[in-house]
Amino acid sequence: MVALKGKSIESALAKRDPAFSAFLVYGPDQGLVSERVTRLAHQVVTDLNDPFNFMELGEADLKSEPGRLSDEITALSFMGGERVIRVRCNGEAAGPAIPGFLDALDKGHLKPNGIVVIDGGDLGPRSSLRKAFEKAKKAASLPCYSDTPIALRTLATHMAEEFGLQFDKDALALTTQILGEDRGITRSELEKLCLYKMPPKGGANSNSDRLITLGDVRACLVDGVSDALNEVISACADGRTGPLSIALHRSATGGINPVSILRSLQRQFSRLKQARHFMDEGANPNEAMKKLRPPVFFGEQDAFRERLNSWPTLRLKQAQRMLTQVELEAKTTGAPQRELVERAALRLARMVRR
Repeated sequence: MVALKGKSIESALAKRDPAFSAFLVYGPDQGLVSERVTRLAHQVVTDLNDPFNFMELGEADLKSEPGRLSDEITALSFMGGERVIRVRCNGEAAGPAIPGFLDALDKGHLKPNGIVVIDGGDLGPRSSLRKAFEKAKKAASLPCYSDTPIALRTLATHMAEEFGLQFDKDALALTTQILGEDRGITRSELEKLCLYKMPPKGGANSNSDRLITLGDVRACLVDGVSDALNEVISACADGRTGPLSIALHRSATGGINPVSILRSLQRQFSRLKQARHFMDEGANPNEAMKKLRPPVFFGEQDAFRERLNSWPTLRLKQAQRMLTQVELEAKTTGAPQRELVERAALRLARMVRR
């Protein structure tokens, strides 16, 4: 059973392991999935635009020709060298083609000329694709979950150093708080912050000019990622379907992962349910908000209090069940995740008690 974790993942990405000829990269953080797929591919092929040594296959290819994956990975390159076969599939949609390939690989029926890298989407623990990779001897799976605060601080610090910059303590803490749901967005936002802070050529070059401050983070990042998600969550919980539709469109065009929206909705309704529980035990809304960990931020208390009045306990339980069902469907059915999440958000907004 080869399911890489922690330092084992970084080791596999840093240096090619000849023991593995196939990799499954999956998880809710699609930005991190894409980054790791690219790093694995670059271990074998320098130019991912090379039509001879890099090929992409989709679900339709594997369904129509189940044996094609085995054929492609054993084929010799016209220009010489090893090849990378990247497969994009959503959950179990590729059918038996991939498990059959892994079985033939383990039994020595195939002599790979390179590696297979599969982008499997967000797979649950019961996924047959995950289980097939975890049982295989010559394949490995790499889960991709949202960055931990420690990993995010390390990423932010290293990216700043690449630009000759450094974070002050408060700026790094705020950056860690508002980023991290999707590696692709995180990298993009950090690069934007670093470019924003870079002094002009020929300008001052003191240490203070190279220090990313709390003001820099607020000016450059807070109005981007954080606000887009907050607009969706606020409009949904407040029952404002018109603004919610606009916020969902903005989040989609901004590249925010739908799973990030789902997780934010789950956190919001979990906190509302916990606060309602305190109220059912006799606490008033202000006392209930103070008991939450972390407590409701001062600037958000009025809106949160209104939501407590609009969402009775029974309806909050219904909302949580709906979000749990949506997460299950997003991981197992192969249905488009964004459509599932957006539909759920609009349904929740219509449940608000007026």
